[in-house]
Amino acid sequence: MKCLIVKVKDRKRTPTYKKMISGKDIYSFPSNLDDAIEYSPSTLHEENEWYMITSFSKTKFCIEFLKEDFSSVNYEKLSRSEVDSIDYLCSIQDDIFYFQNISKANLRPHKIVHIGDDFIYEENSKNININIIADAIYLKQDDTLYFQSLSKLTKIFKGIEELYREATDEETTEFLNSSFINLTNGYSTSKVKTANRKRITMALETLSKFDTKEKKQIFKYISKYCNNLEVDEKNKSFSIGSEEELKELIYGIEQRYYTTEIGNEKRLANSIIKISNTN
Repeated sequence: MKCLIVKVKDRKRTPTYKKMISGKDIYSFPSNLDDAIEYSPSTLHEENEWYMITSFSKTKFCIEFLKEDFSSVNYEKLSRSEVDSIDYLCSIQDDIFYFQNISKANLRPHKIVHIGDDFIYEENSKNININIIADAIYLKQDDTLYFQSLSKLTKIFKGIEELYREATDEETTEFLNSSFINLTNGYSTSKVKTANRKRITMALETLSKFDTKEKKQIFKYISKYCNNLEVDEKNKSFSIGSEEELKELIYGIEQRYYTTEIGNEKRLANSIIKISNTN
């Protein structure tokens, strides 16, 4: 069984999956997966190293369809009108499930030159780039999830961010002293509680992967969606004076917000929380 399905955003409480392509191996199996180590929040993460969570189906953040026998006949075909709503990909290749996050940038039209029998210029081409390495790999037979970066899994496996360790006082202070944060109301490291300390660990990992251009883009993204945060356009910073404001900022860094195609509602991913659509 070989099938590429996608998770699409919609108004339903339960996730909606659609079939995209059948009969193709989209991803290759990594040669170094046998070297994976059991994930622990205290583990010092190394670049390009694989981690694993055993007995994954017994965790509360396992996706329901991973617990069932997969059959492509149970899934409707994805329509072209639904492409902009793709959240992530899942390529089922026999009993191996490969996952890849899809961001807004992945779905934005680009100018390209198609190289085939001839060179063809396309003005508004919309393509999905398939990563060489999947963001997560689930081996059903072993009931084990493999991954390299936990931050890439938070949109796929709801609640998995709970596995992050808490940021230390030094890391929390480092984050709060970032140039894009302006502390107010006496808010400081000592007032940051467990949930936000775990989110800070995630945010630090995400920010470390951004280049200068992407950091500018994320500032615009947060300014657009986080209407409760006071923005200093001159200094490119946000005023943070409470746990709720810090959480909102970190959700922005993780790009957890999106706008519905119908109704133009701003929402928080993996929830049905409606955000005030003020300008």
